[in-house]
Amino acid sequence: MIIFRYLAKEVFITLVSLTAILMLIFLSNQFVQYLNRAASGNIPGMIVMKLMMLELPNLMGLLLPLGFYIALLLAYGRLYADNEMTILRASGYGPKQLLKHSFIMASFVAFLVALVVFWASPQVYVERAKLIRTAGIQTIIQTIMPGKFHAIGDRVFFVQSMNKEHTKANKVFLAQHLQKEGKRYWDILWAQQAFAQIDAQQDYLVLSQGKLYQGIPGQADYRVSEFKEYKTKLPARTVNIKEDIRTHSTQSLLPITGKDPLKAAELQWRISIPLMVLTLTLVAVPLSRISPRAGKFAKLLPAILIYILYANAMFVARDALSSGKVPLWLGMWWVHVLVIVLGLFLIWRNQVK
Repeated sequence: MIIFRYLAKEVFITLVSLTAILMLIFLSNQFVQYLNRAASGNIPGMIVMKLMMLELPNLMGLLLPLGFYIALLLAYGRLYADNEMTILRASGYGPKQLLKHSFIMASFVAFLVALVVFWASPQVYVERAKLIRTAGIQTIIQTIMPGKFHAIGDRVFFVQSMNKEHTKANKVFLAQHLQKEGKRYWDILWAQQAFAQIDAQQDYLVLSQGKLYQGIPGQADYRVSEFKEYKTKLPARTVNIKEDIRTHSTQSLLPITGKDPLKAAELQWRISIPLMVLTLTLVAVPLSRISPRAGKFAKLLPAILIYILYANAMFVARDALSSGKVPLWLGMWWVHVLVIVLGLFLIWRNQVK
């Protein structure tokens, strides 16, 4: 029990440090992508930090298997490099006990990953979709870049400037192509200001202190109207939650032998992520065995290559399953079987040595 606590301390301290570093790297990359999308007008800048917070559970579920895998390699590699593992073996603590204790730790990590993947991730995707939807018409206002033309549906915007809070537009141009009584004509509006107004049933763009020009191009009978306030409906940038399979609860994806390939691929993907913790443990324990002269990082490069191949194979298997190219009974399981065979081979090779 003392040895197990010592090993668990070494592994989990390394796991926390690695996961924190990996989270920082991936969050920084995601933050840059969100900033680019906000700068190009795809999402409002005010929801970037909220979206970043919603990325945390998903990233944790994906990075914990990798973090635990590398933590085993580094922690055990250091013990081998410092001859501590040799002393433990001389004291009767053999490879079987090491593998057993590693799987106990892996089971705990796999349970945490399963909680995130089975329950938290679907809720996060639902909340993410709701966040973008509830922005509604405000999203359109927030994403308008002054000095550029913006096409939204069949309408074209031009805004000269925005206020500091980016909620009101100044010097607004709006043109839309309409059809009435078989004739196509233009509505062209020019207003001093514009802002969003959200009602229970409909979202509006409210323009104030402006003029409305209506007519058919090529004809001189344009009608000009002045207004103090003019409301126009605009299509909100919405996300259909039902179309995103990631928002489905795990229970709704059952049974595992269902005939829908999209649901089967999503369910097997969610099962594969916590299962990945166990299969990688089977590889990491024998792979961490190194010569003291080689250093604790000796097996890190081949271990990372194995993980890259494993992760890419999972993505390929999921896409093949969702598109119907792979039968449901085969699914993504063949990837895990290959890694298990590799782990058993490494264990056998260590025993032969």
